[in-house]
Amino acid sequence: MLLASTIPESSSVHRTSLRLGLYTRDGVTLAEYDSNLKKLTWTCNTLILGEQIDIGASVINKASLDTYDAPTVVTKRSRGEKFQVIYGATLQKKCGSNENVLPVIDYVFEKSARPYGWLIMPYVEAGSLEKNFGSYVDQNSVNTAFKQILNAVAGVQSQGIIHRDLKPENFLKDGDTLKLMDFDQARETTSSLQFDVGTPSYIAPEIIVMKTDTGLEYDYKVDTFSIAMTFMVMSVPDLQDATNRFQLWKDLIEPEGKLWPSAEDVAGILKARNYAVFSGNDDLLNVIAKAMCKPSERYDPQGFKSAFDEVA
Repeated sequence: MLLASTIPESSSVHRTSLRLGLYTRDGVTLAEYDSNLKKLTWTCNTLILGEQIDIGASVINKASLDTYDAPTVVTKRSRGEKFQVIYGATLQKKCGSNENVLPVIDYVFEKSARPYGWLIMPYVEAGSLEKNFGSYVDQNSVNTAFKQILNAVAGVQSQGIIHRDLKPENFLKDGDTLKLMDFDQARETTSSLQFDVGTPSYIAPEIIVMKTDTGLEYDYKVDTFSIAMTFMVMSVPDLQDATNRFQLWKDLIEPEGKLWPSAEDVAGILKARNYAVFSGNDDLLNVIAKAMCKPSERYDPQGFKSAFDEVA
């Protein structure tokens, strides 16, 4: 841990910052946390923790931030790998100009024996897309919302990032706008890609088997598969049941024991289920099939966005 008393004079950290207690770790601002007052302070900011929303790999809380113009923000604090939240925050911030990506207010390391990472974001009261499926009363409203998802993920691709954990829980409904969050499992394409990521029923098969159908490392197309599965869940209420969703996912990634189905194979699987979303719309069926087939035939996110815009 970097402490003012132990940093040598040759350190690249600015000495004035040290006197003010505003030094950094790995280029990230360090903050003081008072567990009794539940108060986090850094530079000119004071954050007071409020109600805990969730706890898992990270701890999620409502909070108030004195330098922010809304009364409530949300904080995400790492529990395990200390750099994961911070690395994800840097990637999320990189995509922040996209209207369908949740902005990052700030991120800091806690100045402690275990330097937890903290991410501070706007609070969205309505919650996730998963909790708001009922807001979309017909296929037109589903298609309109899904175009926002496509815009978010195409924008992530344009920044050289693969999200790798796209699902309804990771989109927040802020009024009529969907906003992507949770970049903890994201990676830039220039960095090493780990394979133990994603969520069953949404994860692309090449992440599981650690190669594509042509034997190459996976790429942006894993995100295409995940959002296509999200489209199916938004469009078919039966798939909002976890068991039904898992069965479709299983049938799509390995139909009848055959790994790497073609777009034609996937179209056949979907058509046989008589989903109303594809009734009289073979063009939409074929676009979704090409988003969920083997990687060598699958759209990347930007290609998927263009194709979907033409048929929906």
